[in-house]
Amino acid sequence: MAEHVRLLNNEEVASLVDIESCFQPLETAFRDLGNGNAASVRRHDVLSSVPSLGAINSFKSMSGVVPSLDAACLRVDSDLLRAPGEYTDSRREKLTKSQEESVRIGKENGLLMLYQLSTGELLAILTDGEVQRLRVGVTSALAAKYLANPNSRNVCFLGTGYQAETQFRALAVVFPDMNAKVFSPNRAHLEEFVEKMADATRCKVEAASSSDEAAEAAEIIVSATNTLYPTIKAEWLRPGLHINCIKKQEVDLKVLDGCDAVVVGSTGDTVHVIVGDLRNRKLNETVPGWWKEPGHAWESYPFLADVIAGMHQGRTSPGQITCYIGHGTGVQFAAVAMLAYQRAVESGIGYLVPTARFLQPILQR
Repeated sequence: MAEHVRLLNNEEVASLVDIESCFQPLETAFRDLGNGNAASVRRHDVLSSVPSLGAINSFKSMSGVVPSLDAACLRVDSDLLRAPGEYTDSRREKLTKSQEESVRIGKENGLLMLYQLSTGELLAILTDGEVQRLRVGVTSALAAKYLANPNSRNVCFLGTGYQAETQFRALAVVFPDMNAKVFSPNRAHLEEFVEKMADATRCKVEAASSSDEAAEAAEIIVSATNTLYPTIKAEWLRPGLHINCIKKQEVDLKVLDGCDAVVVGSTGDTVHVIVGDLRNRKLNETVPGWWKEPGHAWESYPFLADVIAGMHQGRTSPGQITCYIGHGTGVQFAAVAMLAYQRAVESGIGYLVPTARFLQPILQR
């Protein structure tokens, strides 16, 4: 029995868990999920209007259970979202304290509640920022491990924002000799990112003047952006190519129809619940999406968990064009949070709250 519930913030998680250490627990979690030995509840977003800020609150929840890791995890998150054009413009951005004085929250505002399955106890509460980036980046790299040609070297990398660094560094673990051409419309961010990734990975990293230049001769294309419109062009497709996207909006039907194998990240798309005055607004109506087309429902594609578990074939020949489209699953949080917790216990890191505070029985009156 744990005597304390351990509180871990992003800085502490970053000191405990690195990219390389996340591969094994995440691969285990996905394999168990594919074999039916783990479970994940799809993400639910409740969207509410915040008129005083001209924003939308997105209250999100998702969970996952991995018995082999003795872990169950619930993630909850509350974001303020703002985008020009009534939420339908080309980018959706999180509203944070760095942008507006009256806003107190940061970019990542979520919490992870980690439970031990064998005892039912709450073990830890973690802020989710570092776990969020790690689970997305390493999962994308695992997708490339199973779907890309193993001798791939030339990488086109689109995006230099919040998710991009872990995407790049995790891919470099799988392909340590990769040559990467990076493009971002923000030149200052691009140059900083190229220098940082070259130092961090020792890979050859160059800045490209356009996405077309970056994609030229690429064997792997990675898109890690916050756009709500496609970033991948159908004319870039060539035999043997693999595509990684962190979300579904980065590809369109032309790209999907040109691929021989498409694999998605989770067992279900996000459920949106719209309340208040938002019910009278047609959110995302102007944003095209292949997932809205008959015959292209999210669940019609094989899941990464099934590929890792060997239940579904991914790439079957070197000349195939493959594509992975990321979407979160709760087992990712369970795997990485348990790793962080175990290392925190070993290192004596975290703020401790007596377990009794969370186990108090209901008082009978």
